[in-house]
Amino acid sequence: MARRLKNTLLESIVESARDGVVVVDARRQELPVIFVNPAFKAMTGYDEEELAARGLSCLQGDDRRQRAVKEMRDALEAGRPCEVLLRNYRKSGDMFWNQLRLVPVENHGELTWWIGIARDVGDLRDLKDRLKSQRRTLDEIRRELPEDRLTGLKSRAFFDQLLAREWSICQRDDRSITLFLFDVDYFAAYNDTFGRGAGDSCLKRVANAIRSCFRRGGDVVARYDGQRFGCFASGMEEGPALRFAGEICERVRAMAMHHPRSPGGRYVTVSCGVATLTPDREGKSEDLIFAGEAALSRAKAGGGNCAAD
Repeated sequence: MARRLKNTLLESIVESARDGVVVVDARRQELPVIFVNPAFKAMTGYDEEELAARGLSCLQGDDRRQRAVKEMRDALEAGRPCEVLLRNYRKSGDMFWNQLRLVPVENHGELTWWIGIARDVGDLRDLKDRLKSQRRTLDEIRRELPEDRLTGLKSRAFFDQLLAREWSICQRDDRSITLFLFDVDYFAAYNDTFGRGAGDSCLKRVANAIRSCFRRGGDVVARYDGQRFGCFASGMEEGPALRFAGEICERVRAMAMHHPRSPGGRYVTVSCGVATLTPDREGKSEDLIFAGEAALSRAKAGGGNCAAD
């Protein structure tokens, strides 16, 4: 009576499960299907009779050269459980990602059945989004914080938000906004020579030097990425902005941080790209960033230790 009740409960659980369940006969080489639950039928579009006749390999279609297929075959030959992510194909021909777990079941010491538990994990785009979310590193999370932990400046993510907001204000007030992009010249060579710890100290000193020059309440200074720093200020004209950037470049060089592999006088220097725009109604803050990046490229092409617009 107890065994009958247990079997009834198990049947009810399997029949009502949201995941697909399939059972094959492990005693036969072709591994014929002997049971599928309703969820598996709904997932694949095949009924039990079709799968028994065609075999589960029909779910792979012509797409059988997958690493996951080899992993699954190796596990079947070894008689050990496995979990794989497969590209499978419904009866309609539509592809779906199947997260499949295979479990061997023995009876009196003999491998008798394989139970497969299948889950449709969505189309490729959804899967990539989930994987990307799961693989977020601590560094990626830190980049979303409002402050860069190394320099104490604004983070890039927060900088972009503030720039977009200031752009909208300047757009409304018909006022100019200037972007300054600073890049430490030959920084990779500096790191290779002195090590990452010294490189971090260098970045902190450069960050402090740049920050000390932007004193107005609305000025924003951020660690843009790596060895680059971004700053913006509103209401400046092109000529004064370029001269101001040049003065900051001179201030950094005047700190006389030794850089034996710098062609620019054996000291740490920075280049700066300067872009000044008065936003029109159709413009976006990305236009200013694009112009600043182009100006920085011109400054670097000129040998560094200078500002260009």
